[in-house]
Amino acid sequence: MKMKKSWVGLLSLIAITAVGCASATGTVSEESLGLRKTNLYTEDNTKPDEGKYTTVAPGKAKTFDRAFENAPPMIPHSVKGLLPITKANNACLGCHMPEVAPSVKATPIPPTHFTDFRPKTVMKGGEVIKEGKVLGRDIGNTSDIKLAKAKKLHTLYQGRFNCTQCHAPQAQIAPVVNNTFQPEFRKPDEKKRSNLLDVMNEGVD
Repeated sequence: MKMKKSWVGLLSLIAITAVGCASATGTVSEESLGLRKTNLYTEDNTKPDEGKYTTVAPGKAKTFDRAFENAPPMIPHSVKGLLPITKANNACLGCHMPEVAPSVKATPIPPTHFTDFRPKTVMKGGEVIKEGKVLGRDIGNTSDIKLAKAKKLHTLYQGRFNCTQCHAPQAQIAPVVNNTFQPEFRKPDEKKRSNLLDVMNEGVD
């Protein structure tokens, strides 16, 4: 009984304190919430800071260091006239194919983009078979399949044709919150190059 009374007393004290604080500070405005300082009910009138994108032509821009080891590199040059990218029309390949990149000082497309990592999947007798195993019987779900045997290709793997799915140009915008993250690279050249194919199975094999 004493325990119950003490809890009731504590909750009452918290409630009184909360009411007192609310009375002292007044109502919290919409503009004071978050980092945007905008009324949440009038966002139609809010103009976002679109920033300024570089106009430096490909081949003239200084490349960015990767955000972390094997992070997709950002596009340092203008993409005007290069988008949209399609399977049939990909202007990025003109400079970034491995056999061309060194001569134009571009970042070469890494070996992972010429590799098919997806498990071989077929329908047979009304069953889904992945890497030779029946889904739902031999394996519970696709996450039970270990990394599929990599199939090296002579051409760009078409699952990677859309470069801007991972790579994007950078706008010049003053960040609301500064990024203090400092990446650590095991080798200096990893700031500019990918070694993903070499380390993909680290911790697995």
